[in-house]
Amino acid sequence: MGAEKAYDLFIIGAGPGGYTAALLGARKGLRVGIAEGSDCGGTCTNRGCIPAKSYIESINLLAHMKNASRFGIDPVAASVSLENLQRRKTRIVGRLVKGIEHLLSRSGVDLFRGSARFEGEKTIRIDDRFIHASSIIIATGSRPKRPTLFELPGMLTSDEVFDLRQAPGSMIIVGGGVIGMEMAHIFSNLGAEVTVIEALERVLSTEDEEVSKSLVSLYRKVRFMTSARVAAAGKDPEFVLTVDNPAGRETLRAASLLLCIGREPSLPAGLVHLGIALTPSGGIQTDGSMCTSLPGVYAVGDVTGEHMYAYVASREAEVAVAHITGDAARTMDYSVVPSVVFTHPEIASVGRKPGGRDTTGMRKGTFPVSALGRARTMEESEGFATITCDPDGILERVTIMAPHATELIAWATLAVERRLHVEEFLRPSYPHPTMAELLKEAAEDVLGLSINKP
Repeated sequence: MGAEKAYDLFIIGAGPGGYTAALLGARKGLRVGIAEGSDCGGTCTNRGCIPAKSYIESINLLAHMKNASRFGIDPVAASVSLENLQRRKTRIVGRLVKGIEHLLSRSGVDLFRGSARFEGEKTIRIDDRFIHASSIIIATGSRPKRPTLFELPGMLTSDEVFDLRQAPGSMIIVGGGVIGMEMAHIFSNLGAEVTVIEALERVLSTEDEEVSKSLVSLYRKVRFMTSARVAAAGKDPEFVLTVDNPAGRETLRAASLLLCIGREPSLPAGLVHLGIALTPSGGIQTDGSMCTSLPGVYAVGDVTGEHMYAYVASREAEVAVAHITGDAARTMDYSVVPSVVFTHPEIASVGRKPGGRDTTGMRKGTFPVSALGRARTMEESEGFATITCDPDGILERVTIMAPHATELIAWATLAVERRLHVEEFLRPSYPHPTMAELLKEAAEDVLGLSINKP
């Protein structure tokens, strides 16, 4: 048997949930260790959120440069190379990974390099080292779904797409959710002929229908096939897909194939043999304190199979560490989790969608970006904000499709979480001219008081 070590808290996985738990545990006086089989930061930092936003920022800058004349600036020749974007992404990711490693080291957290497997409920093995811990947090994340239909050489998922060094001339994206739409934004602006295939009736099905329709109308360079399913896939050397859709059966060809049909939990080795309870989606079942069915074992983040957002993983880590250190009263609340999409315009929303609920008496206000002074100074005119309140005027849902929507949603999230009345939401003074006034105007429209609405 190799060397043995003991910890108050040991974490498997150093993504947003894992390293947040490690740093909080150390700050609360626990002896903490963490294992990571790849680079610290997890999918978000290395293969997801950060790489995508790095590319999108560059592409948005390119668009501004091409439209310089609209800002009164003489236009200059501007071009983009995927190799340069990839180099920039690698530099940004590298700095963030080193930053996480520094925070762990400074906090006294022991970082173990290697894949961890369960040898018992409270025993972890990493190579020839055995770890014993009073509490264990599983934060091993998720991986892209790869159905056998798409087992083709060169097929891409979000794990590989940011390794491309040359933009393809054409790309088929299977999946029109958040990741698929952000990829469509990136590669269509890099010059690729992009086709998005979505099995549901519309893309971005988790957002309001008006958002989906508006984005499709704006993405004129992208072809969208909804209510469509891939019946067959091959390569010759192009990718060849047979697609069934309401118009019939069609054969599509493209130089590149990107699969964006969701993610599945990645469980650590040895865990299932311990009899841990799983959800129907294959994730680890947890209660409100992030406890699993195994005593002293917790799970946070994508590995639970639900709410696969980095910021949710971090909050779950806070709740788990609170429970471990004696605060059993703090539990997770998923009723007010915002969603963000980094398309152009950006999209963000928070609160319950109407769904099958009774909407009798619900009050709604909306305001277009085109009527906002700040947006006009930015040469932006597409999008809107919508605020929905219950019959008593309590904020229920906020949807924003606008520049900086992903920033504006934080204030809206607080308002929905605190169940503010629309008049309370309007009580602060909103600076002018700002994009925040989009929310002010939409809220005033709920009351019929938006004097600036066209």
